[in-house]
Amino acid sequence: MKKYFGYALKILLFTLVLTQFQSCKLFQQAQVTNQPKQGQQPIENGKSQINIRIPINSKIVYVSGQEITLDSPPAYIDDNMTTMVPLRFISDIIGAKVEWVPETKEINVSQENKEIKLQINNYVALVNLKEFQLVSPPQVKDERAFVPLKFIAQNLDFNSEWIPETKTIILTK
Repeated sequence: MKKYFGYALKILLFTLVLTQFQSCKLFQQAQVTNQPKQGQQPIENGKSQINIRIPINSKIVYVSGQEITLDSPPAYIDDNMTTMVPLRFISDIIGAKVEWVPETKEINVSQENKEIKLQINNYVALVNLKEFQLVSPPQVKDERAFVPLKFIAQNLDFNSEWIPETKTIILTK
């Protein structure tokens, strides 16, 4: 179960980076801020709690209880049983800064005191300059960068849960 979630997180983050420079209907229509919404409880650092529900192969996701319809499914499970997610989707929701370097196909994700460096089709990632081996590398699918979900979520301090009955990933922070 943990292996599937890790793959999905990696995909999500990678896809989000590649699509950073493309228009995204989801975020043109709805903006997510760090201000608590009705029914949300602020967490200790003053930011609102983020709760993201990502059903595998579904165009509908839930961000802090709000249903959002995407133009494509936000997550899939790859051949290594890793849950892969579009990086642009997750980075916009959590407020991470994403930089795409087209010459080297590198993705730089930063938030607070974390800096994650990924590269398309590369099994090695850097987190604050420390090297990590990925089960599945970032991939490009449908013109979006997909990254291993679990790797990204863990390194951006998210809690994750896999619900096998509904094939849904829940991220909270």
